[in-house]
Formats: sequence, C-alpha cells, structure tokens
Amino acid sequence: MDWIATKVSESLLQQKPFVCYVKPNTEKVLGLFQRTAESISFSPYESGFCMVSFDGKDKYMLRDSDCDLYAATFSPTEYSWPVTSSTFSPEAKVHFEQLVVKALEAIQQQTIQKVVLSRKECIAAPHTDVFAVFQRLLHLYPTAFRYLWYHPETGIWIGATPEQLVKKEGDSLHTVALAGTQLGPNRTDLVWGEKETQEQKVVTDYIASQLQSLTNNLTISLPYTVEAGTLVHLKTDIQGVLKGEWTAVVEALHPTPAVCGFPKQEALAFIQEFEGYNRSLYAGYLGEWNKNFSTYQEGDSDLYVNLRCMQWEKDVVAIYVGCGINKGSIPTQEFMETVNKSMTVKRAL
Repeated sequence: MDWIATKVSESLLQQKPFVCYVKPNTEKVLGLFQRTAESISFSPYESGFCMVSFDGKDKYMLRDSDCDLYAATFSPTEYSWPVTSSTFSPEAKVHFEQLVVKALEAIQQQTIQKVVLSRKECIAAPHTDVFAVFQRLLHLYPTAFRYLWYHPETGIWIGATPEQLVKKEGDSLHTVALAGTQLGPNRTDLVWGEKETQEQKVVTDYIASQLQSLTNNLTISLPYTVEAGTLVHLKTDIQGVLKGEWTAVVEALHPTPAVCGFPKQEALAFIQEFEGYNRSLYAGYLGEWNKNFSTYQEGDSDLYVNLRCMQWEKDVVAIYVGCGINKGSIPTQEFMETVNKSMTVKRAL
C-alpha cells in the first residue's frame, strides 16, 4: 500500500488524474494513475476507468493506455465503529421535510409514482489525509465498492457504494435492484413494510422492463436483505445474456429508479426543479469500462452507482445522501434516513 499512497500524494501535487479502488469482498487495491494532467474525453470504445455524473452530461475517463497500473493487498482488520454524532442543522431538516411534502403532493396527484430526493451536507475537515480516509473505508465496508478518485475538473471524491449498476463478463450481464433502508444489522425484529417492499418492486420492475429487449434469458431472484455497514437494504439479483449494444444497456439503466424515481423523466424533472442544487457525480456511476483490471480480461465492465460518497472542496467535505419517496413516506422519517446514511462516510473521517 505504501507505493500506492506515494503515487496518490505525487498525483495530487501534480494535479494528475487517478483512481484507487477495491471491489466488494476482496482485499486487492487497484490504482490507475494517469501519466499526464491532460483531460481525456470519454469514449465507449476505449478501455479504462470511467466516472459519469448523475445527469450523464459529464463523463470522465482514465484511459488504460495513458495510465500506470498499481496493485496491492491489504489485511482486513476488525474495525471498531467510531462514535459519530448525528448532529444536523434545524434548517436542513425543515428544508428537506418541506421537499418531501412537495413530492408527496406530486405522488398524490399521480404526476410521479416515486422520486428520490437528496441533500448535500458540508462539514469542516481541515488537513484531512484523504488516503487515510480511503483506508478506513476499506476496513469499515468490506462488502462495498470503495474508491478514491481525483481529477482536476472534479476534485477529490471518496465513497463506499453498496449498489452495482451493471456488470458485464463476456456476454453475461448482472445487475441489482437495491431499495428500502433500515437501521441494522443483526436485528431480530427486522420487518420490511409495504412502503419498502413497494419501493423495491418499482426498481426491480423498471430494470427488468429496460433489459427485456436488450437481453436473452433474463432471470430475477426473490428480494433478500443485505447489510451495508450499519444499514440494511432489500436487494434483487437480475441476470441475462447481452444481445444488443453494451452502451445501450448502460444508457437504459442510468439513472435507475433507485437514485432518480419513476417514471424516470417526470421524476428527473421534479428533481431538477425542486431539489435546489447540482448533484454532480453523486448518484452517477463509476467503474471499470471495457477491461477487468484484476484479470486483464478485455471487454468486461464493472460499474457501480456513486452512493455513500463525499467530495473535498478545499477544507470542507460535502457529503451527499438521499432517500426514495413514495406513497406512505413520512417526512421526518425520510430525513432521519438521510442522517443515518451520512453516518456511513462520516465514520471514515
């Protein structure tokens, strides 16, 4: 890890793009470090590591041919959960709950069926060692996709996302529907209510309908509970065989109802009109594009939704959190869900 830590420091100093990442349930850290500070345009026909914004307008790529690849292993340790206060400003609570009420009115009027609302929370973090934060995430969230990304045009982003957008191995595709959130894990009284099961079903049905014409042999598992740090979610596995263009699959899926809502265009319009800020790379996607850098298999891709993430803005860290709003949502509970989610990355600070 020392070599990678040194490269991170050098690249930040020289303002050269790079990414370090670890796939779920593995102990292998991969680092792609671009040799120049040049901004490389995203190309669907190149291989490398991509980072794409929520609205799909900003696309960045660390191209394989322009980067040096580093790999290292780390030894997972039993990491005690740091005590983190769940403080928040009353103004933020009032603003978000008013936004939820507005969304519930749109749902009542049948303008939308579901919308995912988010907020941006800024906290002071002067003199923070970003690589140390990344290392803590490795131990805190072994089942997540963990990353540290830097680009002169985006700044530093760090995250530990539990959600796969889509994985391609040869012609085989795998994706997931992940929705519904409760505090956990290790609870004996865990029960999923109608609100959560319906929210998860909307995501599953949407993904299946989008993939129907692009795949063969589509299979959908029953929903099951998964842990993501101190939270638990409902998850469904969806698999199929690619029969169309790979890029068409990505475009069809992003953004999913898990980060946007349903119907997609109406939910997106609501977010852009009322949410009140630019999500930037939050709820976009990132990952290996056209190459598996663990196996060096050309043509494979492994993409994740950029959730549970934070962005460095000088000495301030911006934490992005959201939740799905549908019929039956309670504004106060939805706000507290965002507070619980913010604790995920705050612990690493």
